[in-house]
Amino acid sequence: MPHTAYASRPFTSLIGALCPLLRSVLTVVGLGWALAAMPAERTLYKSILPNGRVVYGDAPAPLARRNEKISVEIHPPDPVQTEAALRALAMTRQQLLRDSEALAARRRQIEQQILAAYAELQAAEAERERGIAVREGDRQGRRFSAAYLQRQNELASDVLRLRRNLDALLRERSALS
Repeated sequence: MPHTAYASRPFTSLIGALCPLLRSVLTVVGLGWALAAMPAERTLYKSILPNGRVVYGDAPAPLARRNEKISVEIHPPDPVQTEAALRALAMTRQQLLRDSEALAARRRQIEQQILAAYAELQAAEAERERGIAVREGDRQGRRFSAAYLQRQNELASDVLRLRRNLDALLRERSALS
């Protein structure tokens, strides 16, 4: 039995000696974890140069008229918020792609409408030029008949309507660019 008491005594003294050391190690580790959990802070400097240009950097610009110290807290990313942001970004990207495709389709459609409107306008202008020619029955003495004047007004209003239509399509194409 004396042998057992002798063996337990160094063990007890060893534990007694290690407890304060173990306690301090655990305290340091706990503080390290606590400091790691706290958001880090970074210092940036806003410098205004003599020419008025603003420069941001890790150190103040040497020839700056004025320097301003800016502290920025850096927070570790939250995985849930990061995932939600990535999903929102993916949805926004998909919507932008759909909008881009719709815009391209509308541009193609407008181009076709512009070509058709231009051809229609040229045909109406040619018809107006042909309509200027005086036909039999268009004069009543030295004056033009009401039918001739009405025909001229209709042809001119058709040309004006087609020009306005073409101008509207051209404005829409410009707005889409």
